[in-house]
Amino acid sequence: DSDHVLDLPPSWVQRLYIDRDIYLQRYSKEGQDVKRSTAYRRSRAELFAENSRKDGMVQKLTLYSDVARTKLIDVTELFANRKDKLRKRVRTFKKGVNIDQTTPEALIQEYFDPGRPDALQMLEEKPSGRELTFYHKATLDGMVKRIESFTRNRDPKKNDALHKVIEVFEGHQQRLKYRSITFEPAEVGSEPAAVKMQIENPKKMCLKFERNPSIEADSDLCKKKFYTGLRPSSKIHLIFHYAAGRITAATRTYITEKNINGDKFEMKPYDVDPFAQPMKWTQQRDEYQNLVAEEKALISEFKTAQYKADETRETRDKENNDPFLVKGLYVQLQEKKQAEADKPKEEDSDAALKYDYLAPYLPKLSKLQALKKQDAQKSKDACLKALKDRLIDRAHIIETRLEEEQAALTKRQVGYQRQDNKGDKDSESEEYEKYVNEAQFKI
Repeated sequence: DSDHVLDLPPSWVQRLYIDRDIYLQRYSKEGQDVKRSTAYRRSRAELFAENSRKDGMVQKLTLYSDVARTKLIDVTELFANRKDKLRKRVRTFKKGVNIDQTTPEALIQEYFDPGRPDALQMLEEKPSGRELTFYHKATLDGMVKRIESFTRNRDPKKNDALHKVIEVFEGHQQRLKYRSITFEPAEVGSEPAAVKMQIENPKKMCLKFERNPSIEADSDLCKKKFYTGLRPSSKIHLIFHYAAGRITAATRTYITEKNINGDKFEMKPYDVDPFAQPMKWTQQRDEYQNLVAEEKALISEFKTAQYKADETRETRDKENNDPFLVKGLYVQLQEKKQAEADKPKEEDSDAALKYDYLAPYLPKLSKLQALKKQDAQKSKDACLKALKDRLIDRAHIIETRLEEEQAALTKRQVGYQRQDNKGDKDSESEEYEKYVNEAQFKI
């Protein structure tokens, strides 16, 4: 019971071949772009030839809310061969907005391929906030996402009025998975302070950690909160992980009171385990001092993260203003082939003159005009004279080498005769005969 396989007959159509240059320029030229535009009921699709635009756009899809195609909904743009790895951009507008180049977008989303130095995967900007998504395996700290929210819509001419900044991590060395900083809301009608000043005076900071199985739940920190905006007192709240079979978690709260004599703290613990030993005052003091130092370091880390985020946005502005396209392998090979074809042909003639043995004896202008009889005779005489001199030099070399070989042979014969008188003829007779034969052959 063998399986019957159906063998299809070969196609009678010849293999289709399309030249790559013709395929890349397959669209007609409309204005300054090589593209094909198709209008639909409430949308318009535009296809561009690859590398025909400065920004590398290859496709653009525009959606409208009306049949007349005058009110935009969103614009989706696809790119290729961008050095900044930009793959896709989606620009969304408010409903009912008429077409205008100066109309700001309600939402801008940019998607990137892997390979950027900052490991940026997606950038989302809107008036009320900003979100950056990263390839976390390509970052040093494993950052997955950074979310910035503002208390008022951002103005390019003014500082951002920050409300909250959230950072999400994955695979962090210290098991950190969440970090946030919250600020006091900006007063209505007031100018927001510089971002650096806002970070130095936060309202609240929060850290969240993953569960560490090697540590008991009552000692494994789950959440850490720094309440720095409460004046004249502030507090630090520690929450630990839930143990197996428990519905409550252990906590510790440090309350700081600021006065003229200095900072005084008070610790309020909540222990789930009734048999847990209370902390000594020295332990409380050491932990409190470590937390205060960590609070200052955390503010410094937020400053560094803010600086990197600002640097990323500045880089994106430069890349959008002056995009750069990466040439593909096919384009590089075509340019190399074209450069070789455009080389002047005089190089071939120069190479021929380089191996022309008569060139040193010919006049300088012999390449441009015919030789006269006198010049030809002079060239002939010079060639014959050079040949005669070369033969004479070769004869002298041959005569010198002949004399050297005859002198060496005579010297060897005299040495052989001396050994013969001593009675050592049998020991070197074979070697002597071999040398004499080689010498006679050379002579």
